[in-house]
Amino acid sequence: MLFERHPVLVRGAGELASAVALHLHRAGFPLVMTDLPQPLAVRRLVAFGEAVRHGAWTVEGVTARICGSAGVDAAAGDAAGDAAPAADPAGRAADIREAWREGRIALCVDAGLELLAALPCFAVLDARMLKRADGVQRGRAPLTLALGPGIRAGEHVDAVVETQRGHDLGRIITDGEAAPNTGEPGVLGGESARRVCRTPAAGIFRARARIGDLVAAQALLAVVEDGGRVAGEVRARIAGRLRGLLADGTIVPAGIKAADVDPRGEAVDPARVSDKGRAVAAGVLTALLEALGRAGPAGAPGAADAGVALRGGGSPRPGGDGGPA
Repeated sequence: MLFERHPVLVRGAGELASAVALHLHRAGFPLVMTDLPQPLAVRRLVAFGEAVRHGAWTVEGVTARICGSAGVDAAAGDAAGDAAPAADPAGRAADIREAWREGRIALCVDAGLELLAALPCFAVLDARMLKRADGVQRGRAPLTLALGPGIRAGEHVDAVVETQRGHDLGRIITDGEAAPNTGEPGVLGGESARRVCRTPAAGIFRARARIGDLVAAQALLAVVEDGGRVAGEVRARIAGRLRGLLADGTIVPAGIKAADVDPRGEAVDPARVSDKGRAVAAGVLTALLEALGRAGPAGAPGAADAGVALRGGGSPRPGGDGGPA
């Protein structure tokens, strides 16, 4: 790999995290991703987190595989994100390096930054899209990045990449935060909020449709069961192609995103990374290359140097809010 001395840890393996990982892998960075024991990605065809359930998962010709014994059984852990018992750190690090030699992305079930103890990385990217700060990650690697709102560049991480649709999508922010979360999904085919369906209750998610199906408005997409009874239904609010759906059997809380219906219908390929994902990936790749270029060619810089190098060439949060998320 071109940047074999500069591995990147990507926290999260959902849609945006996977879009970034896809492009970083193609650019030549060795990658290790982490996800929950039961991933909650909706656009599962383009989420490397599906490797937790299947052992390996391929997105646009790039494959991620599970590394280490922890995480192979998706039932280990719970919906709150508690990780399965950790694998032997040294053994898991060796398995990760083997995946890199195979030309694959490594994926581990790991709720924290424990991997760094056995596998130092040049950069850490928080791509979990929590929309809030989860502690200070700055200083845990030579370069720390995050996607989306709620995380402050210069405090929690070295830089944040904008994820809100609009003029600033993919912009690198080195001082301040990304645009606030609007709570509204982006507009596709003239539809915004109505294209997203949420879980009506807590329980076990039971799919009644498949990603890629063309569905009518009010079509039954899933039910949530609680104690053997149906606690609520998930129905399409508009007609279109089902481009995302939680996995059958997932333990869910009430109110999380469960399905995504694209009103553009047959024109949509749910197995392709979105334009938004590609724009965000471009921002992350640019941040990595800027940090490497400014730190000099002598190998991975010290923990302070890469962040300082990037902040010397990045930009503060612009005044415009861009478009809806």
